[in-house]
Amino acid sequence: MPIAVHPFTVSSARRIRLVDRLVVHGDIIGFRELCERAIPPETRYLVLDLDRTVHLGRNMGELLGWELCALEGYGLDRLVEVEPRRPLSRLFLEWSRPMSVLRYLTITARTWTRPGLIYFFCGKLPTHLEFARRASFRIFGPEPVAAVQQVAQLRLLEQMSAVPISLLRTLAQRVWDRYAGDQVIEREDLAWLRSRCPKIRIIMTSASPQPNLEVASEALGLDDVIYSEIAEHGGYFSSPYQLGRRSGAREPRRIAGPSQVRINSGQAKVTALLERYPDLMDPAVVSVGMSDTGYGEDHCWAGLFTCVVDVNSSTPFPPIVPATSPIEEIHSAAVLSRSERMRRADGDHGYRDPRRAPGATLGHAFAPNALWGQLRLTVDALESLAVRYEEYTRSLEGARDLLRREREDVESRITAVTAAFNAGSGTDRAALLAQLRRLLRKQRSVRRRLARLERPLAELAFAMNGLLARSRAQLTQGSGTS
Repeated sequence: MPIAVHPFTVSSARRIRLVDRLVVHGDIIGFRELCERAIPPETRYLVLDLDRTVHLGRNMGELLGWELCALEGYGLDRLVEVEPRRPLSRLFLEWSRPMSVLRYLTITARTWTRPGLIYFFCGKLPTHLEFARRASFRIFGPEPVAAVQQVAQLRLLEQMSAVPISLLRTLAQRVWDRYAGDQVIEREDLAWLRSRCPKIRIIMTSASPQPNLEVASEALGLDDVIYSEIAEHGGYFSSPYQLGRRSGAREPRRIAGPSQVRINSGQAKVTALLERYPDLMDPAVVSVGMSDTGYGEDHCWAGLFTCVVDVNSSTPFPPIVPATSPIEEIHSAAVLSRSERMRRADGDHGYRDPRRAPGATLGHAFAPNALWGQLRLTVDALESLAVRYEEYTRSLEGARDLLRREREDVESRITAVTAAFNAGSGTDRAALLAQLRRLLRKQRSVRRRLARLERPLAELAFAMNGLLARSRAQLTQGSGTS
């Protein structure tokens, strides 16, 4: 006898499906209240992002980069002296020392102008302009966000290589303390959560570097952290091979080769989590991923956890997920920062942070029937695109394998050159840097050829990305169930 199937039930042959339940939590709530609503007592894993998840609107890795510019511009002694009156701003202009200000601005411009412009035109602008978003897919391939963000992430790693690791950690601690008022998740909150969920393990995974994650781990009492990694030697981090040597920049102390640099962003976060915690794939394990998922970077988490929560996000998780995903629920919440909690407790009716969108959001819960009723056409369109993407991927396997082998050959030569550079000295190093730059040009050439080959895939990914982004906007509040 045939089994009755609801229209929103997805067969195993499909590539995508609707999430079982989507909950929008309305106006700002506290972190503990969110946990009570979204994290079951039997939860085994809570995985947190760092930047803009733990602090409202703040990226700890980016702020560390600005702090390193201030260190080079003003000197450590001066920064220690002025710390009590530092403003909550990326730029710090100490006008009583005009020559130091000039030096600081010059260093900042030299270090961050190019990555900043790339991030603006290829990262931020595509979130507002359709043609720019399409161009970013055509240039960078099916996963443009990770590729664009990597430019700034590598520059930060290069910047860090000039400063002792012990001092980097001090600077990261100073940044953490300075922005304490923006903190959304507190150590006491996680201690309370452990008492509520006795089997829980709390992990943080972020693209930010090791010093930021070590400070966060100590401040919050985390069980584990996963961060962007680069080789260290003699109390310093190495410089990433990808940047070679910029004109006018100091010669790197040591260079990390291809196997010694790992940027923990996008899908790389999922890979690293599964390597360390393979039981996340166990259907019986209840797991929650919590992220601001800025620019959609962590949308891939919907394929791993039983529940995902976007916190203070401008790009919330779409309600359409991989058919193989164990996910049951998506939660979206605006969560109070420490400053907002304090102002509200004092009776201040204007406690909302000015960076938040004005006005309150109505809370709604969308059950499967409501989701299917509004998103059926979008699901069907995405399924068709996913099938085409899968078929085209298979057709490109041979050509892609050739380019990948060529890329691996270049990377093996880069590994040999960086090892020789680290063992060499004097004029030998200059010649090896020139050789590294030539190999990097070859690597970029292979990457461009791969991007051209994958352009049809990128066009399909662009179309799917647009449908997923619009799927949340399609949900009318009146169709939810409270």
